[in-house]
Amino acid sequence: MNILMIGPSSASKGGIATVIGNFEEHFESDAHTVTYLATWQEGSFTQRLQTTIHSFFQLRKIIRDKHIDIVHIHMAQQGSFYRKALLLLLAKSKCRVILHIHASQFDIFYEKSHPLAQKYIRWILSKPDKVIVLSDEWATFYNTLTDVPVTVIENAVKMPAESTYNNASQHIIAFGRIGERKGSYDILKVANQVGQAFPDVQFELYGDGELEKVAAEIEAQQLNNVRLGGWIDATAKEAILQDAALHILPSYHEGLPMAILETMACGIPNLSTRVGGIPQAITDNENGMLIEAGDTDQLATKIIRFLENQAMRDEFSEKARYTIATHFAIDPYLQKWEQIYTKTGEEK
Repeated sequence: MNILMIGPSSASKGGIATVIGNFEEHFESDAHTVTYLATWQEGSFTQRLQTTIHSFFQLRKIIRDKHIDIVHIHMAQQGSFYRKALLLLLAKSKCRVILHIHASQFDIFYEKSHPLAQKYIRWILSKPDKVIVLSDEWATFYNTLTDVPVTVIENAVKMPAESTYNNASQHIIAFGRIGERKGSYDILKVANQVGQAFPDVQFELYGDGELEKVAAEIEAQQLNNVRLGGWIDATAKEAILQDAALHILPSYHEGLPMAILETMACGIPNLSTRVGGIPQAITDNENGMLIEAGDTDQLATKIIRFLENQAMRDEFSEKARYTIATHFAIDPYLQKWEQIYTKTGEEK
């Protein structure tokens, strides 16, 4: 079967691009061939606009020339929803469509939309043949908006051959877009308290987003133990992963962050929040730590307790890798997609 996958370029920033990159690198099938169409790429506004417009003009040509059976669309919220909605409608008249929703705040996006926009959102969600989401929590939500079958397929990552965890590391890292949604300001709130207990420990925040605002807050609070690393490439990321005690992501809204899965696969324990699909990967006090979003007292307490206890660090590290190997590894994930493609094609 011929599949057309639509979403951001795999060279772009963000979790969806990482998911598509994993497909490009690892998906192999005797039954299915995947073609990729980028609707977004990093660059100037003009470059991004050109990529989007190009995808609209190319869609039906690719469907025709490649004899596409299924279009697999990756969608988030806001602008991503409206762009992909048009592509969905264009594709649906020619072949079957799988809508793969990664949105971290689709519930908020929907609730804040005008009633007419809400009606349009529900109408669009009635058009695909299947909806794929990242967690049971999100499946419950989307089932209130559409009668289309909703299936949960959690994100997955490639397992490194061995753990790279350094239990003596003095680095606490955070990957992802820097800003309020990811809990970046909560990290700043606890940095002094952690620094008083562990003066040598450094917080390192990597990603794009509200860099200037966060940098100003770091300077205003004179947080000498917090550093902004910006967006990093794969080579730099690999080096960082080899010297990290803990990955923290105190998010307020999420799907199932690739950063959590990637760090757990390397044996790095995580401290995150009970939002989205995160509790499906992290079990509190077993393979990592969970807090309620916004609870900075718990955030500080759990970081300090973790740094005080080497046995805890080693246990969480081992169990984090085991969790990824048994539930979030890339090979069984791609097998699930092969089954989804086959079943969707058979439903013609």
